[in-house]
Amino acid sequence: MLNLMRFLRVPIVICIGVLGCLNTAPAFACTSDELTLDDGSCVPVQFTMYIAPKSDDEDQFEFQFNFTAYGTMYIDWGDGSKVQEITTNNANKYRNANHIFYGPSTVRLSGDFTEYYKKSSHSASYATLRLYDNDYLVGISGSLGALFPTQGNGSQPQQQPSFYQTFANCSNLKGPIPPELFNGISGTARQFMFTEMFSGCTNLNGYIPYNLFPDSNTLSGVSSSNMNYIFNNDPALATTSTGCPEGTTRVTVGYENFWNNHIACKPDAVACDHPYSGECPDLCPFASELKASNGASIPLFAERVTTHTLCVKKDNTTCYIPLENGIGGTGSLNVKNGNDIYHAGQIDTL
Repeated sequence: MLNLMRFLRVPIVICIGVLGCLNTAPAFACTSDELTLDDGSCVPVQFTMYIAPKSDDEDQFEFQFNFTAYGTMYIDWGDGSKVQEITTNNANKYRNANHIFYGPSTVRLSGDFTEYYKKSSHSASYATLRLYDNDYLVGISGSLGALFPTQGNGSQPQQQPSFYQTFANCSNLKGPIPPELFNGISGTARQFMFTEMFSGCTNLNGYIPYNLFPDSNTLSGVSSSNMNYIFNNDPALATTSTGCPEGTTRVTVGYENFWNNHIACKPDAVACDHPYSGECPDLCPFASELKASNGASIPLFAERVTTHTLCVKKDNTTCYIPLENGIGGTGSLNVKNGNDIYHAGQIDTL
């Protein structure tokens, strides 16, 4: 649950009788990937929406969305106002969130939810998140599965979010579709779980990421009852007729029958997928290393020495920085791939 990831970053003050009080730690600001709450604690940004007026002469507009879930939604409207917290104790009732804007903005969401809509009803209120027919939405990033993760083993309707018509008819929504959109979803797919999710997004361009949906070992029961018309009337997305965009290759996955002739694509292999034993000193004439801004050296290798590797390429020469699992110590070089984090050790000790 999110509350395990909620951090209080305020000074710790100890008071002992008449001796007075002592600050034992400095105050720390939340990072750019976190929201700052009223009590000074930080919660991670899980999903982001990019919004803009529908025309240049629209100097004011209202952006709104609805959700049905038991718990708390944290909203950073991106205009300098404080983070809004909306708490609901009824997973079967819509809650509305709305805000007035005077230009483009970035709306960032975080949530702490424990239960979703219980009924298997084909109705608008069934969607866990709903922006139906919202022409102010122009882009998305992050993971809805992180914002609304599967609860428990995901075998019951109230344990699973539903994205029925979540972005349907959002005619100004453009790609890319984030491949991590459903990270955090597992168990058994509920009825209408993805039905018409992107239907009618006439400007949604790019392609369907090959790894967008969990595989059948992670999420079972995906069928026409929960994925039909998900990409219906989305003419800008790659199809069997257009093929995948340059730099990507078609990958056959198990759900194409529900995609109205749209196809899944995977970015083509890069140098990292084809190890090349070159002379690393060619990258830096007098050294076989990269220099960090603090002057520390990060060694480069002519060949892979670990499974996970950061690649550095110049012309036809590729060199490699070994990566280890997890977050590194102070001054480390951290690399994130989806939800996985690797580090190149502690820079100042390399």
